Amino acid sequence: MNPMTDLGLRFVRRPGPGGRAANLAALGATAVVALLLTFLIAGTLGLTHRADRIGWRTTDDADAKTAVGVTHEVKDMVAGKPVLRYDLAVTDEQRNARLAPPPGLPHAPKPGEVFVSQAVAKLWSGGAGNDLSKRFGIAKPTGVISADGLSSKDELVIVRGATPDLPGLGEKYHPKYLASWHGSAFPERIAILLALVAFGVALVLFPLLSLVGQAAGVAAKRRERRLAALRLAGATRSQVLRLSAVEQAVIGFAGAVAGLIGYTVLSPLIARIPIGGGQWYLHDLTASWWVVLVVLAAVPLLSVISALIGLGRVSITPLGVVRGQTRKATSALRLGLLVIGPVMLGIVGTGGALLPIVIGVGMAALAVRIVGPWAVQVIGKILARTANGPVGLLAGRRLVDDPKGAFRPVAALVLSGFVTGFLALFMPYGISGDGTDTAFKLYPDQGRTVAVVKDARTKLDAAGIKGQVTSQDQAVTIVVPGAADREKVRTVLYSVVPDVVPLTDSEKDEHEAGMLLDMRLGVALLLGLVFITGAASTAAGAVGTALDQAGPAKALRRSGVPLKVIERSARLAAVVPVVGVGLPVVGFGAFCGLVFSGGHPLTQGNSGLLLLVGQVVVGVVLVAVAGAAGAPVLRKASVG
Repeated sequence: MNPMTDLGLRFVRRPGPGGRAANLAALGATAVVALLLTFLIAGTLGLTHRADRIGWRTTDDADAKTAVGVTHEVKDMVAGKPVLRYDLAVTDEQRNARLAPPPGLPHAPKPGEVFVSQAVAKLWSGGAGNDLSKRFGIAKPTGVISADGLSSKDELVIVRGATPDLPGLGEKYHPKYLASWHGSAFPERIAILLALVAFGVALVLFPLLSLVGQAAGVAAKRRERRLAALRLAGATRSQVLRLSAVEQAVIGFAGAVAGLIGYTVLSPLIARIPIGGGQWYLHDLTASWWVVLVVLAAVPLLSVISALIGLGRVSITPLGVVRGQTRKATSALRLGLLVIGPVMLGIVGTGGALLPIVIGVGMAALAVRIVGPWAVQVIGKILARTANGPVGLLAGRRLVDDPKGAFRPVAALVLSGFVTGFLALFMPYGISGDGTDTAFKLYPDQGRTVAVVKDARTKLDAAGIKGQVTSQDQAVTIVVPGAADREKVRTVLYSVVPDVVPLTDSEKDEHEAGMLLDMRLGVALLLGLVFITGAASTAAGAVGTALDQAGPAKALRRSGVPLKVIERSARLAAVVPVVGVGLPVVGFGAFCGLVFSGGHPLTQGNSGLLLLVGQVVVGVVLVAVAGAAGAPVLRKASVG
């Protein structure tokens, strides 16, 4: 074994004074990175698995002459819940006999057969059974669609066998012609979710990378002086980097394993998130072997790269490290980067392609990450000049001497402010149907309006339901008393227009509400990821900062400065970057969102303002808690 490799492994086993706390902080932060990375990859793959099972319903990869079957989607309601019904007709029996059946079905439904999901089967066997039996003319469903043909176990879907001449399946209705029963088109709802995932990854990428850098920086900071001493003793640059890489790789690998174990334990809880139409099947979220390998390789690799970048100063000027030489000041030219992201987002706008939008958001977040240390340096100078006591003076001087080191622990938290500010303008509002509308709408074919009106009146009279049936511009409106049973009315009118189910306006909104619910859950999940990242980074940074300040703190204590003053200045130096940089960054994120939306944000009411206030409160609380956690480490490390 290479001597430096052996020495690196020995340092991991025996980290020395303060090393155990630094390694544990780095390990915990790396585990969080691995957990979130696994969640992002496995969750994205889980969405594609769900699409694979139901993609055949919406695939349109043939024409009327070459198709084996044809489908038509109909929006339905059962027991007040939105249900999708697919009318399916086989158009080529010979090919159908040679092909495997549709996913989840024993065979392609024949005319009159009705297959339902497990969730619909429960409604059929419950209070909605009478209405469903009347609508489809059978006492119970032909069969139940297995998990192989469902997006989730909560999915409400019906597949009804029909003949090709059923209204809705003719060419003029633009149905979906299927070349096989295993098409791979992405359903609209999942396609939108995948686009949101890509957008969310762009937003959470930099906070996550900051956490990786923080995790590596905590351990690297502890070993900086030790490695500098080795350089001064004659070790080459490559030997020092190799030793550091080995040490960091071991910690990164252990953190990746811990993160994978954490994800596995939390998977059942994650599967309960009702996004994309219902809760997840657990196997959709299970990390495959290659995902595990990717995480086990990527997390240590990123940790090693971050550590080596952080040790660049050691490899170049080890004497400067030993002397505690002040780092080079940052330049105000970094401010120019703040222009690029908003300009890109303003040009692309909400109607642009996904990739330019993701790049624009990424450039804006990158600008925050680069400008942050400069802003900390400016604030430190102001604080040092205006200080009227030792606490403010010490905190200000520390921020000026090492603005990058002061910003690094809170970088993820500050970036979460950018994400929150951006998303505050895109909080989708819910649909607040009051449930009082009683007007059902039908849209018959041209020339059939009079017949439909007459048929609807006849059926309502036969069922003893009082209602007004009118027509205008080929639309038929049926108004019933407010106390009428909607499901009963729908059942009575179910076959008046075979390819359209009578729905009220609020019931149509219920069908659209699913996507809005997905968006709200997606925003909540994204903010959750960002806050977890910020919390982990801040906690790890508190330990790293305490170890970094151990030397100066020890010197100050020897010169007679009370420990209380040292601790208060450390807490002030941690809070100032969050307040002084984080608040403007929240505004910058909101500005980017406003430019991106073209001045027309999606958020209504005060939900966005509440989100921003929550972000500020969470940020301050996290820093306060992290400061309290780092205080014992600083107290112990500064003794001597």
